[in-house]
Amino acid sequence: MTLTNGTHQHSFFNIDEVKSKAVLNLITQLINEVTNITETFPLEKGQTAEGLVNDVDASIQKFLEMGSYAISTCLIAKTDPHALDQLKRALDAVQDTGQEMSRTGRDFVRDSTSSSKRSSAVNAGRQLLNAVAYFLIIADAIDVRGIVEMVDHLRETVHRIQAAESKIEVDELYKLLMSQIEDLDVTVRRRAVDLVKPNQQDDLLAARNALKTTAPLLYTATKTFVRHPEHDQARKNRDFSLYEMRVALDDIERVLNGASPQLTFSEHGRIGDLINEIDMFQNRIEVEPSAYRREIHRPELEELAERIVSGSASIADAESTRESRKQKIVAECNNLRQALQELLTEYEKSVSRFDRSQSNNDDIPLGIAEVHRKTKDLRRHLRRAIVDHISDAFLDTQTPLALLIEAAKSGDHEHTRHRAQLFFQHADKIISVARLSCRLSSDVESVSVIMHTSTQLEKLAPQVADAAYLLCSKPDSKTTQENMESFAKIWIDKVVLLTTALDNITTLDDFLAVSEAHIAEDCNEGIQAIMASVSNAGENAHQCARVDSAAGAIRGRALRVCDVVDNEMDFLQTSDYTETVKSAVRILRDKRVTEFSARAGDLVDRQQASGVSWNATDKESEMNEFINACTLVHDAVKEIRHALLMNRSMHDVDSDNEYEADGQTAADATKIPDQDNQQKLMRRLPEEEKKKIQAQIDIFKVTQTRFEREVAKWDESGNEIISLANHMCKIMMNMTDFTRGCGPLKTTMDVIRAAQEISLAGSKLNNLARQIGEESADSQTKNDLMAYLSQMTLYCQQLNICSKVKADVTQVGNELVVSALDSAMSLIQTARNLLTAVVQTVKAAYIASTKFRRPNSNTVRVEWRMAPPRKQPLIRPTKNNAIIRRASERRPLPPAKALAEFTCG
Repeated sequence: MTLTNGTHQHSFFNIDEVKSKAVLNLITQLINEVTNITETFPLEKGQTAEGLVNDVDASIQKFLEMGSYAISTCLIAKTDPHALDQLKRALDAVQDTGQEMSRTGRDFVRDSTSSSKRSSAVNAGRQLLNAVAYFLIIADAIDVRGIVEMVDHLRETVHRIQAAESKIEVDELYKLLMSQIEDLDVTVRRRAVDLVKPNQQDDLLAARNALKTTAPLLYTATKTFVRHPEHDQARKNRDFSLYEMRVALDDIERVLNGASPQLTFSEHGRIGDLINEIDMFQNRIEVEPSAYRREIHRPELEELAERIVSGSASIADAESTRESRKQKIVAECNNLRQALQELLTEYEKSVSRFDRSQSNNDDIPLGIAEVHRKTKDLRRHLRRAIVDHISDAFLDTQTPLALLIEAAKSGDHEHTRHRAQLFFQHADKIISVARLSCRLSSDVESVSVIMHTSTQLEKLAPQVADAAYLLCSKPDSKTTQENMESFAKIWIDKVVLLTTALDNITTLDDFLAVSEAHIAEDCNEGIQAIMASVSNAGENAHQCARVDSAAGAIRGRALRVCDVVDNEMDFLQTSDYTETVKSAVRILRDKRVTEFSARAGDLVDRQQASGVSWNATDKESEMNEFINACTLVHDAVKEIRHALLMNRSMHDVDSDNEYEADGQTAADATKIPDQDNQQKLMRRLPEEEKKKIQAQIDIFKVTQTRFEREVAKWDESGNEIISLANHMCKIMMNMTDFTRGCGPLKTTMDVIRAAQEISLAGSKLNNLARQIGEESADSQTKNDLMAYLSQMTLYCQQLNICSKVKADVTQVGNELVVSALDSAMSLIQTARNLLTAVVQTVKAAYIASTKFRRPNSNTVRVEWRMAPPRKQPLIRPTKNNAIIRRASERRPLPPAKALAEFTCG
């Protein structure tokens, strides 16, 4: 933006130049006051046009006083004549343009019909806004310069620490450094809160955090280098911490000046590529049959499917993916391809025969539902594969580091190098697994934390090893010990941060299912080691180590289950449900794990002492003892899962085997009154009938998705048509849930009442839409609307008839056979047809009431406004019957807080 004294002609300021919320708010307030004068609008009660000009005068005068005071107290302005001159010139421009605005504004309000006076007032207002914006932007830039000067002082202190030659000098400079960091920290946090762009906030706070966490490393590494300059590892540690400090300071300065930092935190905040492609694929397979074009849609969808298959193959081929899981992923990829080809074939068949009479053909909706089902299955197996990796890599994150430090303290160089290699392998594994997990996550915040922390750990791992090598060379040196402790602490802190972020993108269902499977695998590994044939002490020791390793893995997995579930319950309001889950966790942690550890330890001791002489009977006895001990832990984990599932219904769990309905014998069922247990009887339908009903429900869900796309986008307030349509959809969803044995409808009478309620709502919708149709100026639109209303009336009547769905129970031998297939499928099909008719009615009513409405119509008006985004409560209410989903719950991340601290303190 340019400023010319005298005439004060400015180019209109660019709003992107405003980086501060405070500055933006001031400019916005002045814009509102100035435009109140120059725009035509009704005055409020007691308000006059002259009064508006006086308000602007008062605001300008107040602004000038505040500006003068700010200039007089600005330290940089006092020491920099050029900055002082810039501020004074800008403030003078505000004063001059303000006076011009007042003059032209008064002329305009006295003769508001004059176009020339209006134009003069508008131009004067624009000049005033430019002048104010220019002054505020300069003032803000000078504030930034003040922060940058603090950064420069820190750079000088870091440079002096680098040149320090004694421990005393390092200590003194470190005290100065920490004092400067604290001063800068307060200013940077305040500035971050005031930044307009969220990505700049994230990057600034990430750089601030890096500065604070690297300072202790710089202190201990520099002390160690001063004490042991002859060791190359000491120099590497010192140079690394110096580089990180300088990068952090440079990044702070870059963000303050509006540039991109060298190490950006915000750039990692992207949805995973594979999950994004799967979402895109599922959105694009739903095409209106009449709009389908083979040459466009077939290659597009096939290419998307192949990209999904390729991404899935990379996860299936990863090292920690179980063979069984790999086979399932490959099978689901093939199933997805096949389902897509069948759907595309149905689309192509429909193109040649598509007309209104065949618009209700079930083949395409059924094909869409099948593709969705196969995609859902593939998602589940991919998630489980990712959780397999996470469970293995993060089973024990501290032991590799502890073993490395232990070897370094012993002074054994060969042993230390071996342990360092193991540490590198562990570091590579957790980093690669963390990055792999991001491919299937849509949680942008957690992905940012994971990717950023992984990059930091990748750079930190060689420095941890160098600190260990240095400690190995000087195990008795206090400085090398402190240096090792500093690097170990920051490593552990970042691994904990990474673990928590990974937990946040992992669903609890997947975690528990995988944990149970892994405990069973570890148990099998232990059994094989017990039953293995050994001929000497060396082979026996190897098998003992296998048993001990398997027992340690089981113990670690069980404790990890306790930690994850406890953390989940901490975010829920205390209730009977949470207390039941916590009780199951306490039993696992305090009783079962302790007992298992003792029994497994005793078994290993016995095997070490006499394993060579065990015969087949001894091995079988010890195997049974190990199985019994493992069963304690496995059953306790299963009890935790069952306690969590008390809150669920069958369709809330996306799983192969998580949901287990309470067992009920045939004898028990015969004791239950028929009318009170229709829903429970529906659960006991034969599997073949359940699959047929589920296929119809999947088609209903496709129609429901179309309903949400066409109807739910409108705001209910002021539009009774949308309100009634949504109400009918909710009831129909409850009725379809009843056919699966779940939902709020328990008996046949409940379903009948629901159908009657739909009929009542349908009658109201019919009356409203009919009034709109009668007033339509276009005969074709009116005819279409009336036709859809006739369909809706017909389907409401059919739904009343179908609502008398009832499960028939017959005795076949000693078993009860439940059958309700025909009535259930009729209910679902009629509900789907009715929902389709409601969608068409709403669309036709919208066209009739907005595009072809007769002028001066006296019929009831409906307001067609887009629904606003759903508001999020400040405090998330927790219901006792809420579904617990780790991935969907927006929970505060303590590590993210440690990384960024988004609140100003």
